[in-house]
Amino acid sequence: MPAFDTVRNPARGIDAGHLRTVLQAIHSKRAIEIEYQSLSSPAPRWRWIAPHAIAYDGFRWHARAYCFTDGCFKDFLLARILGIRDSRPSDADPSQDADWHTHVTLKIGPHPGLSDAQKKVVALDYGMRGGKASITVRKALLYYALKRLGLDTDPSTRKVADQIVLLNKEVVCVTGQSPSPH
Repeated sequence: MPAFDTVRNPARGIDAGHLRTVLQAIHSKRAIEIEYQSLSSPAPRWRWIAPHAIAYDGFRWHARAYCFTDGCFKDFLLARILGIRDSRPSDADPSQDADWHTHVTLKIGPHPGLSDAQKKVVALDYGMRGGKASITVRKALLYYALKRLGLDTDPSTRKVADQIVLLNKEVVCVTGQSPSPH
């Protein structure tokens, strides 16, 4: 057996009780009152959410939920839920979460500044055919997909070392990149 190792992500703990409550709320179509620490706010605050799905961005777990405070569907990092104190029936309709139900296809290709030999090996690395690969993601998870692929910066500032570029930039412009989790 050859030597083997992996690059580890930092441990991103999730409170098992909070996860269980979120999953129960999804299953029973209930809203829950959570104490949530957003990075857009200096202190945690209590809010009602109606979760309908969970998602993993390759780094962190999220609850996709209707937020009664902000009146829209958004992502809540499970690790930022500090407490849960109540639940109630919810009339939030998950079918109305257009960003969750809309899929977009990202088309990627080798950076145009690479040599032909470099483009060929990047195409092999990413499983491209004809110098392109397609990745379909939910619009609600677009921000995380672009960040994970390193495509979350202005295309004009991308360096050759970045290896890949987004070939259909209009998808991000037309769909409007989903905001980061608050």
